[in-house]
Amino acid sequence: MKSNVTLFILFTCLLSVQIAQAQDPQFSQIYASPLYLNPAFTGNLEYDCRRLPASRYKVMTAYRSQYNSDFNTFYTTIDYREKSGRLGLGAIVLHDKNGTVPLTSTMLAVLGSYKVPIINDWQVHMGLQASFNYRSANYYNFTYPDQFTPTGLTSPTNEPIANGAEATFVDFATGILLFNDKMYIGGAAHHLNQPNQSLSSATERLPLKVSVHGGYRIILKKGRGFGRAKGPERSITPTIHFKNQGNANQIDIGTFFNYEPIILGAWYRGIPFLPTPDGKLNQEAAVLMAGVKVPTDYGLVRVGFSYDFPLKTQINSLGRTFELTVSYQMINEKCRKRIIYKRIPCPGL
Repeated sequence: MKSNVTLFILFTCLLSVQIAQAQDPQFSQIYASPLYLNPAFTGNLEYDCRRLPASRYKVMTAYRSQYNSDFNTFYTTIDYREKSGRLGLGAIVLHDKNGTVPLTSTMLAVLGSYKVPIINDWQVHMGLQASFNYRSANYYNFTYPDQFTPTGLTSPTNEPIANGAEATFVDFATGILLFNDKMYIGGAAHHLNQPNQSLSSATERLPLKVSVHGGYRIILKKGRGFGRAKGPERSITPTIHFKNQGNANQIDIGTFFNYEPIILGAWYRGIPFLPTPDGKLNQEAAVLMAGVKVPTDYGLVRVGFSYDFPLKTQINSLGRTFELTVSYQMINEKCRKRIIYKRIPCPGL
């Protein structure tokens, strides 16, 4: 009896690992993590000062805790825009832990983008990404059927997976963005080579992920410089984001209200017009976000927080989900009057 229970638990955990592997981590603050969303966002800095080379760098970090910390994702990027403003370079470090097995995933990526003016104030960003990925599962604390004896005592297991399993692979992505100072629309394709990410000898291809996103910034009051004293911006930016990976589809619809230095946002995640296979309303969560943009003597700091409110009872019972993001870009007093604005108008947080 004990062995049957243990075997069932083991099978369930292995199944959950395979399901977890099939989809990528996702962020609620998608525009606070733009490099993860689309490599064409690389180099899209809010401010650019030609007299301060350090101002062309931006660092950002995020932490997402899902279902009472059963799923955790850490994410850090560095962003750089070359002096001409056309070339962007970046790097990503992402570490993701799923469940109690645990299944862990680590990604190291390099990105590049190139900007091309096309007509009037319209421009195109084209981006590429290459990444190295490492995944592993640790079954050390599991009890296996062959460990039980007639007396109920355990013995060493002969299961080959008892010491864990791992996989490494290289992955590629690309993206494009068309934008002016008010509107942007773009798309990205991740896992172009659909690498084998199986933890066993079997073949399990990582499904191609395709996303489309866009937004329009409605300016109520145009900002006139760095910091509140120079004229803070007032704007509303409705946005939409669609993605498909394997058999999963998702739409995020929301809006951001920028009342510098405060940014507020709300998202709806689901596809209400497309019912689930069992005929129920296809909806996942409502997301509320709040952020602050803090100009300092040495640069710009952004801090954002979001909380997911599940719209399905079975998801709600899994526990809380929240996200924290922090970013920094160096700007000093000497270059504030020479700041150049020419960025993709995504709202960020």
